[in-house]
Amino acid sequence: MPGYPELGGCPYPDRDKDGVTDNKDRCPDEPGSTKNDGCPVTDRDGDGVPDATDRCPDTPGPGSNYGCPEDVKTKLTYIAKNIYFHTNNATLQEISYEPLNQLADILNKYPNAKLTIEGHTDNTGSNAYNLKLSNDRAKAVVDYLVSKGIGVSRLSAVGYGEDKPVTTNNTAEGRTLNRRVELILSEN
Repeated sequence: MPGYPELGGCPYPDRDKDGVTDNKDRCPDEPGSTKNDGCPVTDRDGDGVPDATDRCPDTPGPGSNYGCPEDVKTKLTYIAKNIYFHTNNATLQEISYEPLNQLADILNKYPNAKLTIEGHTDNTGSNAYNLKLSNDRAKAVVDYLVSKGIGVSRLSAVGYGEDKPVTTNNTAEGRTLNRRVELILSEN
């Protein structure tokens, strides 16, 4: 390395040995990145997204969302609305696989989270039949997630039958809305 006249022909020192000479190093006593003018790259929330590019530097979130947390509740609502079963049984329709794969991805991102799957029906049929059907549907979601590698200890299924409608059962549209699963995520 050629020297500089102001240093009597010697090169500028690099006290912290980070590859950025002290005359250009904003943090000459702390090893840092050449891309950060010799200062350490900080990541206050520990999410792997450097604070310099993190839109939410104090709240963990994935790089795909610029370091901001994803709105998991919104995603769970979307997923739940896209889980379909064949009529009068607990067999998942194939159209449900992609949203359930997204759910498995969310659970993999949050390994300490637990998920309760609640099954619901309309009021067509007996209360006992609907209770069993709602429970079987919730268990079908659990079984699918387990098949995707999610630990069964993180999942629970409960069926409510027709006991918790979100709207009236007096119309076909209302009954359709009442036949659903709900997903409740909680931290351990």
